[in-house]
Amino acid sequence: MDFTTTIYDSTVHDNYYAPADAGSPIPATQLNAFINQLLSTIDLDTLGAVYFRQLSQITGVASLCITDYARQLVFGEHTHSRSVGIELPLVGRLSGLPDQPKSVYYTFNKEPGSSVRARLAQLHQLFTPQLRHAVEYARLRTLATKDSLTGLGNRNGFNDAYSRLICRAQRHMQSFGLLVIDLDNFKAINDSRGHREGDSVLIDVASQISQSLRGEDEAFRFGGDEFCCLLDCQSGEHLKAAAIRLRERIRTSALLSRHNVTVSVGGANYRDNDDMNALFDRADKALYKAKAGGKNAYQAA
Repeated sequence: MDFTTTIYDSTVHDNYYAPADAGSPIPATQLNAFINQLLSTIDLDTLGAVYFRQLSQITGVASLCITDYARQLVFGEHTHSRSVGIELPLVGRLSGLPDQPKSVYYTFNKEPGSSVRARLAQLHQLFTPQLRHAVEYARLRTLATKDSLTGLGNRNGFNDAYSRLICRAQRHMQSFGLLVIDLDNFKAINDSRGHREGDSVLIDVASQISQSLRGEDEAFRFGGDEFCCLLDCQSGEHLKAAAIRLRERIRTSALLSRHNVTVSVGGANYRDNDDMNALFDRADKALYKAKAGGKNAYQAA
């Protein structure tokens, strides 16, 4: 795939600039350091940060936006009302992404000269292959960590998020909560109505769970009709409130009520020195107590 190095000045919509030849070239040692830094990561967010840091040192760029790929990929900020925006379009199509044109957006606090424009064009051309690799890696990682039926995270996604929260809790003494959720009366749907209707129930359950959570919380389909939630909550009372809110969402769903589907929920909060297994085992045992106690209930560990 070829990427153009034509520069588009977004402040003058009909003005295009070919890469200038004027000015001193980038020293070989600086260029090698730039390339090595880019090759040090394939994570999209980290790559953007590395690229912006290097770019600001070499060209003085004030901000970098790669928002055509992900909304959060904005680095730096421009501080002048008369700042100059430059758009470098990427020609071609990245696998798994829509066909509409994509660009990288650069902003300078003052008019960049021909030498700066030439350097920017050169560095952009070096950046785009690694950007392509990072975007493809992010796409494949999403496929590997998402449940294809419900759109929630899958078990791989759960393990990644769970490990991250355990590490955060151990470093910063920040607790979090885990809910383990099992559907009541689900097997009867598959047996009597077929797997297509069972899939509809799972999709609706996933939607109800997602709508019951706050933005910082995460939901996963752990397997079969079992779901998990990782919650940014510091106490058992907060965890209980989340479980009650979730059960209420399930109760008010027309589809789930028609099939008499409810949820049994077990919950546990992180404790000092918990490892990956200890916290999950407590929540899972609480779930079985909720099941044994008559279903459609919440039990805390």
